[in-house]
Amino acid sequence: MHIDPRRAVAAFTMVIAWYAGSVAAGNPTSGTALSDTGYLRITAVAPGYAGRDASDGRWLVYLAGYIDTGAAARLERVLDKEQVRSAVVHFDSPGGHVVEAIALGRLLRERRYATSVGTRAADGALPRPGHCYSACPIAYAGGVLRSLEPGSVLGVHRAENRVPVPDEPGFQHVVTGQVRDYLADMGISGELVTIMSAVPNDAIRELTTDEAVRFGLVNAGDPGRAD
Repeated sequence: MHIDPRRAVAAFTMVIAWYAGSVAAGNPTSGTALSDTGYLRITAVAPGYAGRDASDGRWLVYLAGYIDTGAAARLERVLDKEQVRSAVVHFDSPGGHVVEAIALGRLLRERRYATSVGTRAADGALPRPGHCYSACPIAYAGGVLRSLEPGSVLGVHRAENRVPVPDEPGFQHVVTGQVRDYLADMGISGELVTIMSAVPNDAIRELTTDEAVRFGLVNAGDPGRAD
């Protein structure tokens, strides 16, 4: 989970820094990779694809890989182009930028989507287990209904600075406050932030399902119940 302190202190102003590429959605489509881990890959699967129930009008959106700067803007372009009104968004990510994770979460909440942790199966019909670590649970928290595919895992740790700052404790206080406020807006307990803050950024603390439910991070058993 990475943070650029110059952006965080400036109220998390989002700037597209190193990648302004676009991605189109289709039936399904994916972005053009910079590398397997260097950016967030978007795959949007239309209703009725791969043998899904034709009466199910929800898209399945898969977000896989590193949450890079510009990911939220790319996702928004896909959703707007395809006029995705209802969706379940599946995360499979090692983490990335906190600023971008917050932007993704707010985008998903604004659109009233559901979220889950999982990755797209080879046949495209049903998701497989995935993992959502570091900054990923912050983005995942944006879902109105939040679930886990069986076998999937959520994991957290403290944010890491990309640029050294003179007052590390003061900076961490600012970052923690921003994340806490965002998660409170999403209906998540501040206890989750306390756990995040206690885990070194070179380690991961996996949450049990009971913990995730207690914190309000997981609030639904079935991602198919999206509005």
